[in-house]
Amino acid sequence: MALNGKLADADLADIPGGRLRKDAAEAWLAMRAYIGKTKGVWICPTSFRTAYRPYADQEYFWNLYQRGGGALAARPGTSNHGWGIAVDLPSPAMQAAVRACGHEFGWGIRGGKLSSDAPSEAWHCTFHPGTYPAVGRNRPKPRPHPYHALTDGERAARNILVKERRIARRHGGWSKVDQSHLTRAAAAKRDIRAQLARIAEAARSDGWDKHQRRVRHDYLKKLVSR
Repeated sequence: MALNGKLADADLADIPGGRLRKDAAEAWLAMRAYIGKTKGVWICPTSFRTAYRPYADQEYFWNLYQRGGGALAARPGTSNHGWGIAVDLPSPAMQAAVRACGHEFGWGIRGGKLSSDAPSEAWHCTFHPGTYPAVGRNRPKPRPHPYHALTDGERAARNILVKERRIARRHGGWSKVDQSHLTRAAAAKRDIRAQLARIAEAARSDGWDKHQRRVRHDYLKKLVSR
């Protein structure tokens, strides 16, 4: 049985800036997409420790509060952060956006309140499990990994570079492995840089949208800049 602040990784899902219980995360991401699209505000936690909060972090905030050096904090083992169903919002604009529509996604309470468990904290909002049609309507579409947009040649060069980097990292750096690994990595890097130039040249001719050029270019550029 799951314990407050000790949820298994399998019970959690990532959101920008933190993690939440899976059902709460799904509703949060749908709400985030809706608010971002309609209001231009992209909601997020104040920090990685202010969405789902492990037990040890709750102990830290509780002890700080007990010493008079921090904000109100629940006793460890009782916080909704520990259940992965609470988020602290860092700005008045984010707070106002969630107050306006959060209840449609299970976040907050109809009537403009963010929570019932910490009414004195304007930044604290909680999730109420249930079925919310707005979540289904605004669920973000999964984005395929840029790797799948690459051509066969681009993918081959990328795989060589990633493989040789992984070998070097595993052994403690390029100086710790045979020179041939660095030679292969450098050759793959040159091939990728040459392909970046070809993609940019083709884009100048008939645009970046064709053949997923922007996706491929950005991914390959990031790969060789590491």
